[in-house]
Amino acid sequence: MLLSLGVGAAEARTGGTEFAAHVFPVAGPHGVRGAIGEFGAPRSGGRLHEGFDIVAPCGARLLAAASGRVVRVGHDPVLYGNHLRIRGAGERRTYFYSHLIRPPAVSRGDRVWAGRPVGAVGRTGNARTVGCHLHFEIWVGKGWYSGGRPIDPYSTLKYWDSYS
Repeated sequence: MLLSLGVGAAEARTGGTEFAAHVFPVAGPHGVRGAIGEFGAPRSGGRLHEGFDIVAPCGARLLAAASGRVVRVGHDPVLYGNHLRIRGAGERRTYFYSHLIRPPAVSRGDRVWAGRPVGAVGRTGNARTVGCHLHFEIWVGKGWYSGGRPIDPYSTLKYWDSYS
């Protein structure tokens, strides 16, 4: 979870190691669901998939993708199951995790740092019939609850995965 970027001012302030600003949200082996798990894939009722599905074993650790504050935790038995949302510190993005195996390991209002465990992969909500995976969304603006919009997280996730 640590990324050394060479000697610099940030390293001097942190005791010699610079932390990555973002990390891949699944610790351990993972894959993808294919076209059905991609951003924009059609869903029932005319909806579109607003995130990206990362397949991993049930119970695999989930990490805070960014440092920030937990702005929502909850359970939706129909779609998202156990879920959480983190607002990134110093950025206009929020990160949404759903289908956790049990309620998140963090609470609303908690401050988190990139790489901190926040939960575990599961198959709650509508994932109970499709298997264990993390449904991950990135929203720009204020978030889905206040006028933001989802963006395709694939290229961002691929980049984070290259160094996490």
